[in-house]
Amino acid sequence: MTVTSAPDVVSALLDRAAAHPARVAIRDHRGRSVTYGDLGRGIRALATHLEESGVAHGDGVLLAVRPSPRAVMAALGVVLARGVVVVADPGAGAALRDVRRRIVPVRAAVADTVVHAATTRPLSALLARWPATAGLQLSDLSEPHLVHVVTGPRLPGVPRSATRWESLPEGAVTRPAGDASRDALVVFTSGSTAAPRAVVHSVRSLSAGVRAAVEALGLDERVVMHTDQLMIGLPTLVAGGRWSLPPVTATTAASVRQAARERATHLYAVPAKLLAAAELGLPQTVRHVAMGGAPVLPTGIRRITQLVPGVTVRAVYGLTEALPVAVATGEQVLDSPPGRTCLGFPLPGVSVRIDTPAGSADVGPGAAADGAADVGEIVVVAPQGRDRIAGEQPTREVRTGDLGSLGPDGTLLLAGRSKSMIIRGQANIYPDLVEPLLREHAGLAIRDCALVGVPDPVSGEERVVLAVVPEAPQTQRSRSTAQSVARAVHRAWPDLADEGWRPDEVVVVEAVPRRGRSAAVDLEALRALVATAPRRDRS
Repeated sequence: MTVTSAPDVVSALLDRAAAHPARVAIRDHRGRSVTYGDLGRGIRALATHLEESGVAHGDGVLLAVRPSPRAVMAALGVVLARGVVVVADPGAGAALRDVRRRIVPVRAAVADTVVHAATTRPLSALLARWPATAGLQLSDLSEPHLVHVVTGPRLPGVPRSATRWESLPEGAVTRPAGDASRDALVVFTSGSTAAPRAVVHSVRSLSAGVRAAVEALGLDERVVMHTDQLMIGLPTLVAGGRWSLPPVTATTAASVRQAARERATHLYAVPAKLLAAAELGLPQTVRHVAMGGAPVLPTGIRRITQLVPGVTVRAVYGLTEALPVAVATGEQVLDSPPGRTCLGFPLPGVSVRIDTPAGSADVGPGAAADGAADVGEIVVVAPQGRDRIAGEQPTREVRTGDLGSLGPDGTLLLAGRSKSMIIRGQANIYPDLVEPLLREHAGLAIRDCALVGVPDPVSGEERVVLAVVPEAPQTQRSRSTAQSVARAVHRAWPDLADEGWRPDEVVVVEAVPRRGRSAAVDLEALRALVATAPRRDRS
């Protein structure tokens, strides 16, 4: 593969633009192409405009642009201007307000015109009542002092002073992006286990993450990557490949059709999306698939390899604070020991420590894995690790919140999320590993489910409760539904998980309460729900 040796991600992409200006870099679902030369011009144009408009080094620039070529140009243009990209995440709420107030002075905003329109009345009031957007808080972009750049159709709510993207002047900024240790990006955790937190990446950590993805996924100029994920698309561009970019709202069928038109060689998606695409039939040009963003289980790998024989499968493990950390082959995942999912070997330069009550085990450069099977929190130190969490003391260590252990060969094994682990007697039960198996089991007809521990008020011992949403509509459920579902679960259990993980109760619920953009189970709400569920099966 050919990987640019440029010191930072912006310089790397500008080098590609200079070397191959006519090569297609990105193609969208409508067949519109953006060349590397176009990307370079857009990056320099925005950087020049920000500097000429008085945006100083270290100033924050709100970014509210849907995944698109312009989103890439905007983000890298801000970094080239030596500003700090602040992702205007509508799910971040108080964390975003706190960043703007105390961490990074925001001086500019680059946004789709639809974002401006959505913050005007009465549309904002309508969105607040709509279930799909209830609880989301769009950033207030109306401050008159901000330097505004907008992209998209003309809509109400856009400040009169805003500069349309098409009107940006020819860019003159060509120098490197500056000190590698300076802040480059503020992005927010998903809020799946706690309130969202602001993660601050430096130019160095952002660039290291891109380079690590290029190497781990074997990306080069021949790759046509089909994905809607920026942190996979960006490494593809740095490697000189082509990014086939579907809309985040695309149906599985539409996304597969686009991949076929573009003759995609690689696909990346969350496991559920990739499995759905494989069920429809992947284009014959696709020989490499990668999954991430959720646990990649042996059942999923087995199904994909059945549907797409000969395809190379990779499972990517990482998080907002450090991406990627490890990449496993499909064979490694299939060979996972009982109760664990193999995450592969930590990538070069990545050190991993397992924090257990009995001590720590380490694996990384120069460290030998002792094969300890003790489960503890996975703690990572890596070049691609974030600089700090806003408002907290800087530390090189990234505490993942994931539970894991080290295999005898030094591979990293995932056991589950520390927040969701259930302790019953001598058994540590990891819901993340068994819930997908229940949902995927053809004989159970389960739409959704979640395992939760409910402490006994006297002994403190946790009873394991399985909350189930059956496929049958609520109007068709009888009083015997809970009993029939419970019997089916208990019959299937030996094929799904260890006997020690079997639930004490199976409870039928209307919906599993979830929170955050990752839709993780809201454990406290679930405990309250199962405590009052009228129909249950007790073992």
